[in-house]
Amino acid sequence: MRKLMVMVLACVMATSLGGLALALDPLNPSDAKRDDDGDQLSNLLEYMYGTDPLNEDTDADGLPDGYEVNYDQNRAIFPANNEWARFDSDDDGVNDVNVDPNYRFDPALKNAHDLADQDGWDTYTEYMIGTDPTNPDTDGDTLRDDLDPRPLIPDGSHSGQDDGSFEGQAQGTGMGTALSAHWDAFVLRGF
Repeated sequence: MRKLMVMVLACVMATSLGGLALALDPLNPSDAKRDDDGDQLSNLLEYMYGTDPLNEDTDADGLPDGYEVNYDQNRAIFPANNEWARFDSDDDGVNDVNVDPNYRFDPALKNAHDLADQDGWDTYTEYMIGTDPTNPDTDGDTLRDDLDPRPLIPDGSHSGQDDGSFEGQAQGTGMGTALSAHWDAFVLRGF
């Protein structure tokens, strides 16, 4: 019975760590820098985050592992008294981020349908459109992404009068570039 339990445990361990075993060779330090699944995370980072280095979307939520890690580590920062700054990320008494610092964009957990920022779009929609899931106004034109007819293009001031100026960061990433040529058709389908 004991021998059977050891064999079952060995099979479970081999299955769960199989990707890591294939990706990290202790005799070849250069393999730690490789990105075998193309998700923008090196094999070493895959190991550190507990993701599968041979699967670009470990949790199968539609978001590449690297996308989730990027936004977990690089959240939009806002100046003091900005309408989007709702949480204090560095405990200095000044709100400077929109997404709760305790929230994790975790590549090992299915959280693509969470509403991380307050723009009404879940993280998967933000990824597909190309907007920043930590910034409710990706292009910085003062119009929330879900209300902006072109959330990746600063549309000028939305204070009631369009003065022709263009302000904004346009810092979103994701699939937005693939959608830009077909934006009108995408919007007509309900986004």
